[in-house]
Amino acid sequence: MAFGVVVLCATLAFVLFGRLAAPWQAFAALGAGAGLGVWLFRFGSRHVWVSLLCLFGALAVCVVLFVNADTVGSAGIAWIGSFVAGTNLGTAWRMVSTKPKARAARTVEAAWEVAGEEFTSEAEARDEATAALRALDGDANAHLSVALGSARFEVAGSAGKGLVCHRNPDVSKDVSWAVLVRTDQSADNSIEVPMGDVKGFMPSRLVQDLPAVEAALSDFFKTPALQPSGRELLTGNDARGTRLTTY
Repeated sequence: MAFGVVVLCATLAFVLFGRLAAPWQAFAALGAGAGLGVWLFRFGSRHVWVSLLCLFGALAVCVVLFVNADTVGSAGIAWIGSFVAGTNLGTAWRMVSTKPKARAARTVEAAWEVAGEEFTSEAEARDEATAALRALDGDANAHLSVALGSARFEVAGSAGKGLVCHRNPDVSKDVSWAVLVRTDQSADNSIEVPMGDVKGFMPSRLVQDLPAVEAALSDFFKTPALQPSGRELLTGNDARGTRLTTY
């Protein structure tokens, strides 16, 4: 864009202070050339032949103006200089205007995923995840995975008999898995967690009821990329070794 501004200013200076006369035709050519260049390279045309016609037409007008320099003075210089500046400004304008579209595309790529289904709306994903969590029965529905980009939330078990909950802000890092822990449970008894054809016996402090996991799911939706921390979340080998899901 800076190059276009410099060329346009230089052309205007040449028209005003150059050796050739600067009649009204020169100023008309200055505005028309800049306008055509901006339009052609910012908006263009759906038809290629129209764009080619504009380019060749611009060259033809330039030749005509230079041939008649005795009459139109510096109009030829004004035309070609402003057209070049306009093409540069139009190109810069187009590049700037397409950046929000690129950001929107990246947002779509990072859509929420609930049980393998993608959602562009966080509210819809939250409702679907909550319904799927409550529907876990340890039999036909025994696993739930919620993801946003590299962040993941996993639950296994039965909403009525017990759930084991894990989360990770970056699944590419195995060491960052965390498991939800019951801070009020000190006994080290084992509880059977149903998962369809597979049965898992887990320490009682890792087996959660539905409200606790719902609260953890809500927290995940608020801060999916945040590294889990706190007394209620356990990291390390215990977290990695107790993942009961098959995702």
